[in-house]
Amino acid sequence: MTHSTKVLKGLITVLLVLTFVQCEKDETSPKQDNNIQMNGSDFTISSATMMGVSIGDSGHTGITLISASETQANSITIDVESFTRETIEGAYAYPEAEGKKLLDDWLTNYSVFDGSTMESSNLEAGEVTISHNGNNNYTVEMNLVMVDGVIFSGSFTGDFQVMFNNQ
Repeated sequence: MTHSTKVLKGLITVLLVLTFVQCEKDETSPKQDNNIQMNGSDFTISSATMMGVSIGDSGHTGITLISASETQANSITIDVESFTRETIEGAYAYPEAEGKKLLDDWLTNYSVFDGSTMESSNLEAGEVTISHNGNNNYTVEMNLVMVDGVIFSGSFTGDFQVMFNNQ
């Protein structure tokens, strides 16, 4: 197993742990602002993570927003070509648009887990804008259409579990 494969497996494990275990926020934490919708219905964020990985001059950041209830878990993962805290801000699009960074259509996807069933789809087209508000607080604005026609639109501002690993 190569060193980069071991690093990637380790980062994925850490991301999964951070996704499901979050510390209680103190009263000084910035307020979360969420108006994301999935096909016109509220997509209430229960967890937000951002994990950037690079090897050399190439890498990506996966931004995952999870909406969970007692019976169902929904997630949207947005994959962008930037992989450091310093380069993550900006406008992204798929297909490519002049003046915008590239969204990855295959790694940008959503999943719905409902009991023992799962459905998922990848990105067909869309745009995302990311702003860094300080510390681990970010704003993600999106207008995404998935291959199966599901639409994600709106914005989320809040604290993310953030990890960047640059080799």
